[in-house]
Amino acid sequence: MTSQNSPKLPALQRIAQVISDIFSPIMLPAYMMAISMWMTPLVVIPEKIRFVAMGVIVALTAILPTATIITLLKLGKVSDMSLSNRSERPLPYLVSVVCYIAAVIYLMTVKAPSWLFAFYIGATVTSVLAFLITLKWKISAHASAIGGFTAAIIWLAFHNLILFGTVYWVCGSVLVCGLIGSSRLILERHTLAQVFAGYALGALSVYGALTII
Repeated sequence: MTSQNSPKLPALQRIAQVISDIFSPIMLPAYMMAISMWMTPLVVIPEKIRFVAMGVIVALTAILPTATIITLLKLGKVSDMSLSNRSERPLPYLVSVVCYIAAVIYLMTVKAPSWLFAFYIGATVTSVLAFLITLKWKISAHASAIGGFTAAIIWLAFHNLILFGTVYWVCGSVLVCGLIGSSRLILERHTLAQVFAGYALGALSVYGALTII
């Protein structure tokens, strides 16, 4: 059995890496903004304005954090783009926190609905807590991000704010949760406890922010 299964492992790991890259913590806030702009009542806003808002959020929550990690990688401060080494995570986490705060300020400035900037407040809280936890223990950032994303989708669904295919969005986000958690385990980047802790942290932070604000 071992000899038959071993050749499949590299291919499985490649699939797991692709899933991890597509649904990386850096990309999920941008995906949520896209859903908000094109799948909720905000779709009535002129398309040009939606694209501008989308561009600002992508720049703040995806491009700037990615550029930071690439710079740190070139300087030899981090060993890989996934920040596999726990000790290398504090600075990128702090940059993400600043970027999320900037996103919240921008959305409040343009008078976005409270539920939209509440998501990014939840993401900020998640990043701050994950940063503090990372100082002592390696929690899964991927699980935290998809946990918050899924919590937001469920919250939007409960409040009838997803205009198209609500059930598919909820089921799809839950499925992606499982795929990401499995991918992190297959890649041996986290333990099961670290993955579930990430889910709980992201879901509670985001759903709490959406409920309170």
